[in-house]
Amino acid sequence: MKFYVACKFEDKAWALEAYKLIEEKGHEITTKWTEHVPIKPYDKNPNASAYAIEDVIGVISADYFILKSSKEYSGGKGLFVELGLAIASKLHKGKPEVYIIGDDMGKAIFYFHPVVKRRETLEEVLEECGFL
Repeated sequence: MKFYVACKFEDKAWALEAYKLIEEKGHEITTKWTEHVPIKPYDKNPNASAYAIEDVIGVISADYFILKSSKEYSGGKGLFVELGLAIASKLHKGKPEVYIIGDDMGKAIFYFHPVVKRRETLEEVLEECGFL
């Protein structure tokens, strides 16, 4: 199975641990955005377009989309775009399964879209999907 893991760039260490756990179970990460170098301001960086394309392809080619929501950081607009892509792809193509985990389940109205499943931890998602 293919996974896309979304979280704030400041939560990069968590994403790396998530990749490790998912890959240890024999699954694939569609896009390892954690390997991207910081590129703000976006309008001054030639990598912005390539990163955006890579992330979109990663989301829409995934079987599972997992977004970690957190109260700890402000900002994080990209993960909301990724969530929107995941919801639209699920409605249009039937995948990915869309999960939100973490400690801030009320952050956005789209967390409550009918295709979104809210769970507490990554392990809970993997267990529910039969991967643990």
